[in-house]
Amino acid sequence: MPKAWTSSLDEAAKKHLSRGIARLGFSISDQQFALFVTYLQELKRWNRRANLVGFRTDEALVRHGLLESLSLLTAFRFRPDIRLIDIGSGAGLPGIPLKIAAPELTVTLVEASRKKASFLKQAVRLLRLPGIRVLHTRAELLSTDPLHREAYDLVTARAVARLPAVVTLCTPFLKPGGHLLLPVGPQWPREAETLRRPDLRIEGAVPTSGDRHLLIVAKVATVSRETPVPVSQPECFT
Repeated sequence: MPKAWTSSLDEAAKKHLSRGIARLGFSISDQQFALFVTYLQELKRWNRRANLVGFRTDEALVRHGLLESLSLLTAFRFRPDIRLIDIGSGAGLPGIPLKIAAPELTVTLVEASRKKASFLKQAVRLLRLPGIRVLHTRAELLSTDPLHREAYDLVTARAVARLPAVVTLCTPFLKPGGHLLLPVGPQWPREAETLRRPDLRIEGAVPTSGDRHLLIVAKVATVSRETPVPVSQPECFT
């Protein structure tokens, strides 16, 4: 690990964070900015032993971790007082940044790894964020719980598995009318061709950064089983 990778967030990274948030087109308070910095510094401190993220520079952590998470706020219209569940939350991306930026969200972070779940609990305690909780469990088990099945307006997941597997894992948590918000890479159109389900509709893919997109999938119905049906070619939003 490079010597420069310390717990403190360097001043250049803080400036990059401030400018990046401004480029996304929304403003935050000084308190929210301080929470972002505190969160990133705690993430870096834990990363030495828990291997939470693969980023090895402050700039990469800010650009590809936090700012990409916040781009969800510009790519999708968030309503007040909605429930979001972040599957395989790991380092808390995108769930924790979204909660800091949009305090009205009710957020559940789900993580199967004990080390990562411990970090998430510590981060939530440190940031003193209301309306957010951490569940140390497997998503497959949690999806059978009536308190969580079809209980959420939004489901996010970052780098959990390939797209078809992620969709299968996440869909049980969605209310009819809810949405999956999935960061995807340049191969998403090919993978999306496999999403042939009568309960889902691909609404589009919004560019976020570089060759990354946010895939938006709506749950249009509840079905007792997955039956392959044709779907139209996904649209790429610009």
